Amino acid sequence: MIRKAHKTDLLEIDALAEKAINNMIENGIDQWSLNYPRKAHFDKDLECESLYVYEEKGSILGVMALYEENDEPYRTIEWLRQKSTVIHRILVLPNVHKHGIATGLLEYAIEYTRLHGYESIKIDTHPANYRMRHFLKKHHFIELDYIAVMHRIGYERLIEHGRMNRIMVLGSSGTGKTTLSKMLSSKLNIPHLPLDTIYWLKDWSSLSKEDFAIKVRHYLKQHKRYIIEGNYTNSVTFMERLKHADTIIYLDFPKQKALKGIIEREAKYKHIFRSDMAEGCIEEIDQEFLKYVYWFDQKKYKILACIWQYKGQKNLLRFKDRESLMRWLETI
Repeated sequence: MIRKAHKTDLLEIDALAEKAINNMIENGIDQWSLNYPRKAHFDKDLECESLYVYEEKGSILGVMALYEENDEPYRTIEWLRQKSTVIHRILVLPNVHKHGIATGLLEYAIEYTRLHGYESIKIDTHPANYRMRHFLKKHHFIELDYIAVMHRIGYERLIEHGRMNRIMVLGSSGTGKTTLSKMLSSKLNIPHLPLDTIYWLKDWSSLSKEDFAIKVRHYLKQHKRYIIEGNYTNSVTFMERLKHADTIIYLDFPKQKALKGIIEREAKYKHIFRSDMAEGCIEEIDQEFLKYVYWFDQKKYKILACIWQYKGQKNLLRFKDRESLMRWLETI
């Protein structure tokens, strides 16, 4: 059970903190000393009604402070959102590490943040605290910048609040853009448009760039919610699609994974055409297509440069492996 702390909890919380700090020191993590955080600091959190404990069978196993973000040192770096909560002093008894205590506290904080209308949740940790850094990455926090005055790294997790209404899915062929888009379409009940279905006509003939742009613009005008899948960066609509989107997802998997995905897709649809493609568009691999995927990195950095100009304005999500992507999907 997670609840607000009481005055009578302070001695037990202080004892927990001492054990947790000693454990960090023993593991070479110079994040805190035995002077901080201790009873006086938790007492202040308590007075602010910002202290929470994880209690099980009458024992306190974890603790955290949850505030509205107002820390002066945090203003020295650029965050993705302004209206945020921040977690301070999250500690777990060493003998119950990996028992889900920290995850429970974090999920409680995320839900609190969502319910109270905040846009993100922030936290910082010591650069050498690799255990915590891995934990935050696992829970979809984005590593942002080094907070020099604190010798800490800032992390932030966005809270969607239904803001995922106009989604772009980008990345190399073979990374699973279609699969992801279909999953998102099902979860969010949003229509899915693969740009390939507009561009390619019967037997791999194609629309002119002008007609393609007309159709894409018509779709953007007619739909308030959508998932548009595909790059088509040479189209004049690319920047228009970025401008209209509220969420941009980039699948940045290694080229070996992309090539493997293409081979698997070709084996699945060999000698037939996919149901979402025009008649006669038989799935096949040729040398030109493989070269396109192999050298996609040259195009990737141009795409990312276009995407990151919207940092802080839109939901920008970049996944470098399928495992982190699937973990994120589980949160939707």
